[in-house]
Amino acid sequence: MTHVKQTRDGSNEYDTIFVLKHEALYEGLREYFMSLMPKEHVHASVVSIQSMILNQIKVRRYQEQMYIVPLDIENFMLGTYGESYSNKRTNKAYRFDIEQYAHHRQFLDKKKLASHPFLFVPICNGAHWWLWIVDVNKKKFYVIDPINKLPKDIPDSRKKLNKFVGLIISQMRVYTGVEPLMEDGVGVEADYDCGIYVMKWLETIDPQKIKSAKRYKYRAWTQGEIDSFRYQYGPHILLHEMNKIRDQVIWESEVIRFPKPSAALSSPYCKFTSRDLDSK
Repeated sequence: MTHVKQTRDGSNEYDTIFVLKHEALYEGLREYFMSLMPKEHVHASVVSIQSMILNQIKVRRYQEQMYIVPLDIENFMLGTYGESYSNKRTNKAYRFDIEQYAHHRQFLDKKKLASHPFLFVPICNGAHWWLWIVDVNKKKFYVIDPINKLPKDIPDSRKKLNKFVGLIISQMRVYTGVEPLMEDGVGVEADYDCGIYVMKWLETIDPQKIKSAKRYKYRAWTQGEIDSFRYQYGPHILLHEMNKIRDQVIWESEVIRFPKPSAALSSPYCKFTSRDLDSK
């Protein structure tokens, strides 16, 4: 029997607290947003929702320069094939028909995927996040990892995965009617905060400043700053206008806040506490 964790107000971890404003259904459960608590691996759905929110911002950065590719299709392919993405019979990388991802492809912006000069792809594999970037015009690929290793120290398995990501994105662009980016061919300690780094990079990195064959120098945030980012993302996403049930989330948060007024209840994110998780 599956045990459902309940909070004191009677809600549980499988309650829907985010519904994307989109013709296709995309929901965010309470358990996904609980992953924004310190020392938790950020759930892929949270990164995905934040990416879709950023893609809709009406500024030149997101409308003309860079497109954040939805996570679901490439993560599914990585999870299915991983390093073994080559077909042993043909010795070529597996091809996939994007039409078979009928639900997930509804969130692809074919126009931006085909026209924007930079593509940002958040990747999660083995509970670790990193950012994969392509300069479409130069057909160059860059990988930015919170664990900033020298090229010689990067495992071959990670290099193979990054090449597979390139093939997946290349096939996605073929789906939009443009030329592929690359030809077919084959050739630590748990870091809980890597997902937060990737989410912040989606907002801050200038792709034009990334140089080929050079390690990207990024600022290492303090643990206090990272935890602060975690708490900011919760209300930012849940109260965004792209959440169809935003009013419901606000109302439920107020219901909890009024009976027990305190500094800890200053935001809608307040209900996600370890004490609530353990209560029955």
